[in-house]
Amino acid sequence: MLSLAVFYFVFLGTEYLFDNRMALYTDPTGVVLAQSYILGVSVFGFLAYSLIEKWKSKSGNPTAFKAAGFFLPVPVIAGYVLLFAGTGYRVLLGSGCFLFLILGYLGSRTHYLAAQLLRGSKYPAKTVSVAYALGLLFQFLNHNLLWGETVEGIFLAVSFVVLWILTVGMAQDALSGYHRRQKAEDGETVSVKNMQDGAAAERITWKNPRLAGVALLVTVVLMTCIFATLDNAVTLAHAAGTMDIGQWPRLFLAFSGLLAGVLFDLNNGRYRGLIMYAVTILSTICVLIIESGGPFLPGLLIFYVSAGFFVVFFTNGFLQLSYRMQDGRLWAGMGRAANNLGAVITGVASVSLLTGENHILTAVLALVLFVLISVALLWYYSCTQLVKSPEEMGNREMSGSQGRLERFAESYDLTEREREVLQLLLLSDDGMQEIADSLFVSRAMLYRHVSALNEKTGTRSRIGLIQFYYNWEEDKK
Repeated sequence: MLSLAVFYFVFLGTEYLFDNRMALYTDPTGVVLAQSYILGVSVFGFLAYSLIEKWKSKSGNPTAFKAAGFFLPVPVIAGYVLLFAGTGYRVLLGSGCFLFLILGYLGSRTHYLAAQLLRGSKYPAKTVSVAYALGLLFQFLNHNLLWGETVEGIFLAVSFVVLWILTVGMAQDALSGYHRRQKAEDGETVSVKNMQDGAAAERITWKNPRLAGVALLVTVVLMTCIFATLDNAVTLAHAAGTMDIGQWPRLFLAFSGLLAGVLFDLNNGRYRGLIMYAVTILSTICVLIIESGGPFLPGLLIFYVSAGFFVVFFTNGFLQLSYRMQDGRLWAGMGRAANNLGAVITGVASVSLLTGENHILTAVLALVLFVLISVALLWYYSCTQLVKSPEEMGNREMSGSQGRLERFAESYDLTEREREVLQLLLLSDDGMQEIADSLFVSRAMLYRHVSALNEKTGTRSRIGLIQFYYNWEEDKK
């Protein structure tokens, strides 16, 4: 959680410093456009992490990569020096692009590390929300307690080094420990009961992970079109000097992130889709308020409430999705990458709409986006389902036949794990991977349990085992 919090602080703090510096050399519209450029470059950094790791594993020369990583903070600190001491539009834009390329890479690495360490967590959304709130709180304190942009820039540079140490220097030990635990789970040296004591009774899984990934990617990009438009409206006001987003708005955004974590984990995440749909409605209303010439402050409040929910939604969604993808390194940080990509796509168009006079066109486009987001959310959640623990499935659906299952298990000398596997096979139409996920074991281990069940009951397949159970007479074996 600490590495994720430091990433949020460094990323958002550097973006804030970049906007402030850019405002000295261009107009508010130019600041928004420059911001879209650096966010676009960060997308390449997010995607580069997976490619670099694959290249590293194939090169057979990890020493060269370690040496490059060891010296990485040096050019980054030079980039911060240019950012808060350089002059001229091109110098600032160049240093900003370089810093956000590296931040994208470290961000992707940070999210992958968080995904691995949060796997099986009972409160994943709360953890993400606390990290996000801490990052914003650090930024607020940095802006209000430290005097001058130079000191703020130095603190950001130091924080980058801390982030590098957390994600590069300490990550290997953390991941090694995690993989040892996974190996223990697959080898069953850790009991199911102990695993489930620290895991959610229900959690999201995917009928088709790749299709769910595409659906979530489309959903986040479309939502970003709304949120980036609102963010650009705030950035225009900040660059014009009419408000300072480094003050109380950051605290309000942190509060909304915390609230999102609490609500998203209610009933084990059952209401996340409904909550995000309501947030999308609020955000669309916010765009309409601002474009109709309504009061800016109410629209700003709605934006900050919605933005916190949005960040926690896409971060948590892609962290969970990464478990089911072949390349988890690529997908763990895809939420932030998709958000930044959407901000780039929206940048020029949203500035034109916000500074133009065609309010009807803006309203129509906002409503069209709302419809598209609704369809995308429906598509995404049609690809998801809730996987229940064996205990909960037994309580809800097997209360009348629990005794029969116990007698069957006793009659055929089934182990506790074999009984749980049989229970899931009887109740679920899921594939073997989904059942393995719900038991927190590997697919290979699940097949070994099914083979043991087939051997003890004299059956040859999953279907045959189920038919055998329902045809079983208690007075015969």
